[in-house]
Amino acid sequence: MSQFRQDNITKHWVLIAPKRALRPEALNTEPAMPADLPETDDACVFCPANDNLNPQTIFALPSNKKWRVRVIPNKFETLSHKLAKPLERGGDDFFVTRPGVGDHEVIIMAQHNKPLAMQDLSDIELAVKTWLARMNDLQDHAEVRYIHIIQNHGKLSGATVMHPHFQLFTLPFIPNHLQDEMSGAAGYYRAHDKCVYCEMIDREMKDGSRVVLDHKDFLVFALFASRVPFQLRIIPKHHKASFTSISAAEQKSLAEVLKITLGKIYKKLNNPSYNFYIHTIPLCTPKPAFCDPDSYHWHLEVLPRVNVWAGFELGTEIYVNPVVPEEAAKLLRS
Repeated sequence: MSQFRQDNITKHWVLIAPKRALRPEALNTEPAMPADLPETDDACVFCPANDNLNPQTIFALPSNKKWRVRVIPNKFETLSHKLAKPLERGGDDFFVTRPGVGDHEVIIMAQHNKPLAMQDLSDIELAVKTWLARMNDLQDHAEVRYIHIIQNHGKLSGATVMHPHFQLFTLPFIPNHLQDEMSGAAGYYRAHDKCVYCEMIDREMKDGSRVVLDHKDFLVFALFASRVPFQLRIIPKHHKASFTSISAAEQKSLAEVLKITLGKIYKKLNNPSYNFYIHTIPLCTPKPAFCDPDSYHWHLEVLPRVNVWAGFELGTEIYVNPVVPEEAAKLLRS
């Protein structure tokens, strides 16, 4: 029988419906990228040999000339600093608008033909260091309230360039989904005097049925109320509200955990398209009541795109997941 499950932080509902997986072509198994790509591609705008196509380098590791990870402005930016007048709200008391101010950067890996799961561990660690460096730099900008780092892998994730890369956005406000998380976490902290994420880590480790990887610094597990099949959360075991608090040792650990976790998805699910994003405490200025570093705990979410959201999900915002999270964890753990 199907089962409604509620996210115990946001209070959002999902519907676990295993019989939906029995439909023809219920789960997409198309690989996100071919296995026979060349190491470099003369036509690829992100390959190191084509740096002249994107001449502005914002940041690079280890250096601009022999970079393994490079940051450039997004040529087709979603957000921009090119404002004709100071930041202000517009519209009227019914239709409210505000300028699309912010940053939109692309963080590029050097190797063209390897998904993140197959990249060298040293390069993944450089990527983590780059995320941290860009967050630390951009959080000093007066208009920035939230910094969002993502990876879209494969066509079904929305990626338009196959070359492995990440994107970074800065927003002038805190997005609603994050507000729901933070409000739920703050409410739990007021009621129980403990972090709900730390409590979740303890319970998942004791239960074990949804744990995929138990690393010394991070826990990887399938969410009890997973919105999509094989959705995973990577979370530090020690309480930290902000990703910018990550230590050098934890950066190395996160690179290891990402490679192992995405490697499991790559091998078990035939290299599917996926999205991942980091949720971290925003820059709370002025500070709303729900923005509490004692109650919030940063984490990274991985969402394989092996099914399609349709009218039920879009109309109700109750996501139908045809794979039981405990079974998903068991498959990835094996």
